[in-house]
Amino acid sequence: MKKTLLLGGVLLLPQIAMSQTPSDLAGTLAIGSPVRGEITTRDRINYNDGSRSVLYAIDLDAGQAVSLQASGALCAKLVVLHAGERVAGPNTVKCEGTSEPATSRLSVMAAEKGRYEVAVSGAGSRAFGPFRLEAKALQVHRGDSPLQAGTEIADFLREGGRSYRLAIRQSGYYVIDMRSDEFDSALELSGNGVSVNDDDGGDNLNARLRVPLEPGTYTLRTKSAIDGSATGMYELSISTGALPAGVRLRNGGELATDGNALTGALTGTPREYQLRIAQPSRITLDLASDDFDTVLELQGNGVTLSNDDGPDGTNSRLSTVLQPGTYQVKARGLGDSASGLFRLSATRQAFDAASFRNGGAIAPGSAITGMLGGEALRYTVEVPHAGRLVVDMTSDDVDSVLELQRDGRSVAEDDDSGGESNARISTDVEPGTYTIIAKGFNDSASGLFELRTRLEQ
Repeated sequence: MKKTLLLGGVLLLPQIAMSQTPSDLAGTLAIGSPVRGEITTRDRINYNDGSRSVLYAIDLDAGQAVSLQASGALCAKLVVLHAGERVAGPNTVKCEGTSEPATSRLSVMAAEKGRYEVAVSGAGSRAFGPFRLEAKALQVHRGDSPLQAGTEIADFLREGGRSYRLAIRQSGYYVIDMRSDEFDSALELSGNGVSVNDDDGGDNLNARLRVPLEPGTYTLRTKSAIDGSATGMYELSISTGALPAGVRLRNGGELATDGNALTGALTGTPREYQLRIAQPSRITLDLASDDFDTVLELQGNGVTLSNDDGPDGTNSRLSTVLQPGTYQVKARGLGDSASGLFRLSATRQAFDAASFRNGGAIAPGSAITGMLGGEALRYTVEVPHAGRLVVDMTSDDVDSVLELQRDGRSVAEDDDSGGESNARISTDVEPGTYTIIAKGFNDSASGLFELRTRLEQ
């Protein structure tokens, strides 16, 4: 007698039996021998969402783990069955919004020896097309032996997570990946002064740590990012990351002002550098990383500045005028546990100290340089005769905003009329004293700007 079958919690056609016969299967899947198939309207239907599926048989020993991958034009979901019961899947897959071939993955560990069925389904009622299905053997971690660079294992997450010992034999830059299609992965690494973690640094909901490590033993913990009771299969790998040719890590010391970027590595603790200024200079600091959201800090000689998101997304930039002296530059991540590589540079530009003023008088037809530090700056301009007053505020560091006042009342205000994020006011004025207020679009904006005025007849 044939019975109904639940596939991932949804009802399939009654003709799919709990014990598959050869005629029910699209074929047999062997480890290391890919098969090709196609989902069409002739395949068995899932009444819950209208998707179609085909089944492949695979023989596994007790405790054997395999990684299943379906790739090709089909946006596929994978489920593994044994004796009519679901033992793994369905996996999470997202195929919309990309022109790349779809790839779907699922790992499973056999609880007992026997024949298992791999169900390949379309991810929805309109998902059809060819696919390639492959099974690869996974090394299952057993015992308490420490993990090392080059390790690739599979394991089963139990409630509360799992801890491993990680043995590092030589100094280097390491990449640790945790991948699962059954839960949101998270990694924690601690020991030898290192304390870092990651949730979504890898692809999709997978976790990835990029971190420089010294020889020693560390504790590596795997867990679910959201649900502490989550269980399921995952893959874990430790590899040595490659630095660009000729690049060496510099995690401290003196920072040159020649514009050349040094490469450093963060392990949760900020890195500090010294910046020496011999004469009044305009200095631009840039901190960039592909691994974490950067934060840049500058302190010394009464200066305290910081920046989180500069002109390039999660990278940071500070631009300011510094007097002679020694300053501390701190590179860190937005979170206390940020880790990965970063690039830090300091660039010195020509600067006319006589034109630098953070307030005061500015005559029509002249230009000055100012420095915003979060608060608006006020300048006065004497207009000798009626005409059109033009005020320009330009900056590579901040989104400029200008306001013109007379006797405390606003005459004109502008944000972006100067092109890009620059400000310009052009208005008819009568003789008298006017106040120019220069500020950033955000209250916390900091950076250099140039202010120019002219009076047209």
